[in-house]
Amino acid sequence: MSKADISIRETGGLNNVPTDRWLTASGQIALIEAGEPAKQNATADENVILLVDADLTIASDQPMAGIAAADSSDTVAAAGYVDLYVPLPGIKWEIKEKTSTLANTQAKIDAFIGSLFLVDLDGTSGDFTMDSASATASTAAFLIVGGDHNRSTVWFRIRPDACSYGRASV
Repeated sequence: MSKADISIRETGGLNNVPTDRWLTASGQIALIEAGEPAKQNATADENVILLVDADLTIASDQPMAGIAAADSSDTVAAAGYVDLYVPLPGIKWEIKEKTSTLANTQAKIDAFIGSLFLVDLDGTSGDFTMDSASATASTAAFLIVGGDHNRSTVWFRIRPDACSYGRASV
């Protein structure tokens, strides 16, 4: 996997972005690295796992838990913990665009503002990116709110209904 795929662009007026500590399952060393997105595990809601490719669809995927503030402490033999930034509505996040040429001018980024997309997980590099080439969907968890065309990144907010605290049921 890849560290720092997602970073905090703006804190929404918070001096410190709060974190929650979640459990991670055993089986791999540092399953979740800093800057990677995590969701609740469908088979064990007390554990979190990485988002997968073309994730997070509201109401059909498990709720978003947050973005890793540090690497998880799990090992091959033992479960561990990971501190996740709480995905509060006021926080603006930054991520690279999957296809850099789709975000290499301000006009292209402006065309995405207000659109909802899913994240992409590259199977080779392990990098998370925003997949703005895919069709926008009303059930996608990530709302584009701007970007930096010099770095081919987009800024987004995580919809509250994509998170366990914002859903009526999970």
